[in-house]
Amino acid sequence: MEAQVIRLSLMSHLFYFTEVSGGSTSAAVTGDFLGDLALNYAIRNALGQRDYTHRKKPEYAEIADFGFYCTVARPVSNHEKTEAYIQNTLFNVDGYIDVKAIENSGKSPFKNFRQVQGIRLGSEFEALVLSEKPIALPPVIRMGRALETMVVIEKAEESRAQDFWLNAFSLKTVFNNLNIATALMLEKDKVNFSFLLENYNLIKQMNKEDVLEIFKPVFNHG
Repeated sequence: MEAQVIRLSLMSHLFYFTEVSGGSTSAAVTGDFLGDLALNYAIRNALGQRDYTHRKKPEYAEIADFGFYCTVARPVSNHEKTEAYIQNTLFNVDGYIDVKAIENSGKSPFKNFRQVQGIRLGSEFEALVLSEKPIALPPVIRMGRALETMVVIEKAEESRAQDFWLNAFSLKTVFNNLNIATALMLEKDKVNFSFLLENYNLIKQMNKEDVLEIFKPVFNHG
């Protein structure tokens, strides 16, 4: 099994929404991580393996056939949030005038804007990429809302103190090895789940050896 520690750096602000803050503003907030589901599709697309078949929703089980897996990327020291921005939600803000939409918006009981908060450009994250055979990762990938954020991928130095994050949803749905991860956490007395969304239930405080043990049945020829 091959394992590469990588560092991901944002070239522009990143927006993807994982929670809504309270209060009258109801800001849509970007979580403090780069999701493994998004990362694996972004890397596959940058490698020229994109599937352009139209689907209403992703079939995450197909990630098992990509030939590699990138863990959830956790934030490192250089990590900041953006300011809160106002985002218009009217139908007539895309460069054209729709009289009917304007009339209907005036009758709507809902406000026509929201606040959004992302992750600032220059923020850095670390992850672990696993594969059966050595692979050359792309230097840049695109992520976020409308794939508008460029993310630079570089090889990072390894450290015994490094902490890697996994996604329980992916382990269960894609690789069917959540039971291995759960048994390992119980054995080492470090059960640490962080539920954020239906498809993101983070497992933290895993070292490289833990991750390799969990994925041994998946990439078991190295």
